[in-house]
Amino acid sequence: MSDGAGKRKQGPGSNGPATKKSKGGSGGKWQTPHQKARKTEQVELGRTLEVNDAGIWVTYARGMKGKAITEFKNLCNEYGESLFGVKPPDEDGDKDEDDEDAGDIEASIEKELASMAQPKPKAKQTFTPIGTGLDCVFFMKTVKPVDPLKLVTKASQDAKDCPDPMQRKTKYINRLTPIFDTDKATDKGIERVARSVMEPHFELKSESGEEASAEPATSEQDGEGSAACTYAIRYNIRNHTAFKSSEVIKKIADLVSPKHKVNLTSPDKVVLVEIFQTFCGVSVVDGKESEELKRYNLNELYKVALEDKKQKGKPEGEGVAEST
Repeated sequence: MSDGAGKRKQGPGSNGPATKKSKGGSGGKWQTPHQKARKTEQVELGRTLEVNDAGIWVTYARGMKGKAITEFKNLCNEYGESLFGVKPPDEDGDKDEDDEDAGDIEASIEKELASMAQPKPKAKQTFTPIGTGLDCVFFMKTVKPVDPLKLVTKASQDAKDCPDPMQRKTKYINRLTPIFDTDKATDKGIERVARSVMEPHFELKSESGEEASAEPATSEQDGEGSAACTYAIRYNIRNHTAFKSSEVIKKIADLVSPKHKVNLTSPDKVVLVEIFQTFCGVSVVDGKESEELKRYNLNELYKVALEDKKQKGKPEGEGVAEST
């Protein structure tokens, strides 16, 4: 056997270091399991947030991403049909036709060729999960006629009224945050989306910074919005460094007329602000209802329902010390 047998060939010019051929894949670059998982996630979910997106931010149990997305999409499909009359996508829409052609090979081949020549347009999704690259959180985009707040409220109320753990509709979902509208997380974007969402609920200052003139309400919603009420602003900021939380709160609070007072403990209305990377989403919810529904935390509501069931099952007077 020659002396060079089994040795790796040198690089070009015979003076450079030995080189190793790439086996393809990631262009010769080594990837960690985390990088591979993120790449797979992007392929599966396929898109990112966009301006004017409405939907629901969802937090879930660590390490349960796939199961959480699946169970929440099933939940959305259920409520989409019962609340808004939106039927879930039918993945087996052509099943009957396929059965009819099962015995006719020629017809089956012709049908397949025709479908290849004119691909069937992809059905529009009412609910689209959007990955974030972060653990324990994703965004479920919704389209009209779905109302994110109505869906979140119904899911929360059902969880609150479910004392039987075997009847739970979700196991991995934690908090739900409805979003009415989304814009870029810039000075103009935050103001635009905040005004758009808050206008039906509050009297806002004009864009020049002055209070809007009081005008007669032209609708029931306008009348409700002009009535004085207390409010609080709650926020979540993820993967964003351009604005600090105090700056975001000030930007939004400065839009509200002084007739509406801040109340951080028991506000009439709560402005929810979610900033992720370069996007800002906003919604307005009822303060009292939000607290009663544990700020839309399904997992906590299921626990409360179970605890209430246990308390009701105890004999009357149990656990109460006798007076002497």
